[in-house]
Amino acid sequence: MGDEFSIEDVIIILRRRILYFLIPVILLAPVGIFFVMMLPSIYTASGTILVESAQIPSDLVRSTVSSYAQERIEMIKQRVMTRERLLEIADKYNLYPKELGISESAQVNMMRGSLHIALITANGARMAGQRDNTIAFEISYSDQDPDKAFKLANEFMSLFLTEDVRTRTAGASQTTEFFKQEAKRLTNEMNESENKIAKYKEANSDALPEHLNMHLELLRTTKQDLAANEAAIASLDEEIRFLQSQLTGSLAGSTADDGPAKQLADLKAQLVQLRAVYKDAHPSVQAVKDQIRALEAEMTPDKGVQRLQTSLAQAEKELRNLESTLPSGDPVIAAKRSEVTQLQDKLSSKLSDETGAGGDLLTTQLRGRLTVANSRRNLLVKQNEELKTTISDLTARINRTPEVERGLQALTRDRENLTNQYNDVVAKQQEAQLAETLEDSQKAEKFSILEGAMRPEGPSSPDRAKLSVLAIMAALGAGGLAAIGSELMAATIRGRHHL
Repeated sequence: MGDEFSIEDVIIILRRRILYFLIPVILLAPVGIFFVMMLPSIYTASGTILVESAQIPSDLVRSTVSSYAQERIEMIKQRVMTRERLLEIADKYNLYPKELGISESAQVNMMRGSLHIALITANGARMAGQRDNTIAFEISYSDQDPDKAFKLANEFMSLFLTEDVRTRTAGASQTTEFFKQEAKRLTNEMNESENKIAKYKEANSDALPEHLNMHLELLRTTKQDLAANEAAIASLDEEIRFLQSQLTGSLAGSTADDGPAKQLADLKAQLVQLRAVYKDAHPSVQAVKDQIRALEAEMTPDKGVQRLQTSLAQAEKELRNLESTLPSGDPVIAAKRSEVTQLQDKLSSKLSDETGAGGDLLTTQLRGRLTVANSRRNLLVKQNEELKTTISDLTARINRTPEVERGLQALTRDRENLTNQYNDVVAKQQEAQLAETLEDSQKAEKFSILEGAMRPEGPSSPDRAKLSVLAIMAALGAGGLAAIGSELMAATIRGRHHL
């Protein structure tokens, strides 16, 4: 087309099609300017909220809120711009009267479109390990009514501040409550562990590791006592055999040719012979009987020996009863054994004194000493049985001790683990409590109003001057298109080049 037209040709065409150009311009330009002037004015109120750093260094008191400011702003924005909250605000300020018939969904969409949040960041990118470079953010709200724009901008700023405080304090409180519940749970588990250890110790009280040295010492002492008792029994066996031989000889009259036992035997033989010849009333028979009674009275122990024998028999009987009813090692049994031993010693000493005074080993005295020896032997044999039982019990306890120790170590290890966990949780609970106090006193990072929203003095949109210029340019463009279109559609010669 450049080959067909020159500037001269264009001028000629414009002169010929001037009406096609002027009519659209004259019609469309006023209409466009009219519509621009009829557009509703939009007023925008905006305020700035500052992201303040913590007043107390984090290395002294660590906050429980770990998210960056940009993340918190976005989270709060989502909470503030929920459907229910926006509808509550719309009702509070009567943004959309019912007579307008605007649906709730449309109201929510329009409010979301009118609210704008812009982050203000510091120069430079955020360094690794540091918080984001957001230092403030601007909240703006647009509306046809400047008063509503002003009120709603401040309302949303208040909501952001309130939601930030609520979120931070709630997070800190929930953290503290969590550690509090954990500490309570661990306390219950520690109590259960302590109860298990106590029951385990009670069930295995005879083989606890802390008693091992005591059991080993008792075993050594008991074995020594058993060896001493066996030696004493062997000595008593020798004494008993000796007394038995002496008693046998005494009864046979071999101990002395004129001893009381030999005389008593002779008199009893003589009495038998006299009874074969005379009656019991015969003086000879009565005389032999009197001699026998006198000799028997001489051989009968005195009352002191008889009392000691009676007391010894009674004490031995009581000892047997106690051993059958009370457990081995009871102090009452030990006291009764000591009493029996003392009576045996007294009886043996009394018999020795009578033997020395009489100058003859009487049959009754031999029997008394033999009784004492047998009593001592029986007592030692009984003690040996108890010592052997004690040795067997101590050996079993010592053998069980390693197994009991392993079980106790496992329970103790579990308790120590719980204790360590509890101490760690309590320390964290204290830190969380400090962080909660930090949030309650608003000493941590927080939002504060740097510049409150002001009532807009003029509309922020539309820009009527720019829109009017655009309307005029659109009208000129339409006129040019109309002129060129009409020229192209007409079958005429368009300039000398075309000719």
